[in-house]
Amino acid sequence: MELVDTEGLDALTMTNLARRLGVTQPALYAHVENLAAIQRAVGLYGMRQMSEELRTSVLGRSGDEALWALAETYRAYVRRHPDRYALQLRAPRTPEYHEAGERAAEAVRAVLRSYGLPPEEVPLAHHFLRASISGFVSADLHKREGGAPDDTDAGFQYFLENFADMLRRRAAAGR
Repeated sequence: MELVDTEGLDALTMTNLARRLGVTQPALYAHVENLAAIQRAVGLYGMRQMSEELRTSVLGRSGDEALWALAETYRAYVRRHPDRYALQLRAPRTPEYHEAGERAAEAVRAVLRSYGLPPEEVPLAHHFLRASISGFVSADLHKREGGAPDDTDAGFQYFLENFADMLRRRAAAGR
């Protein structure tokens, strides 16, 4: 993890990893299949870590407080670990990966249910929230790579305020 987090995704090579661990490349291959296996492991680890951070962020919270905590935690995680996040997105969807993702999804659905949203709308709102946060995260990563400056913080706040308002209106309409 440290190699990816400090030196970036391009630095994750068998040579660099062996050097960092103080072993030879042949010794490293005795423990891991190849670079793709390491990348998969980093992606899975990242998904598990992010899921736990999201779950922890909403404990004891509901409504707007929980929504903001969840969204800010997601975004902060990606800002701290952009290359790890990239590996999460590319990781194969193994049962272990799905389990970690489901733990995060449970937290998201709990937040959405805390608004009193009709049960049939929770999956739709979940997809909307996930896609929107992913879009802001993508814009953040683009800025990090020298993309066009954009006030993603203001846009993110605007989105969350309006999304929360929509949840409250949909919940009221469903009662």
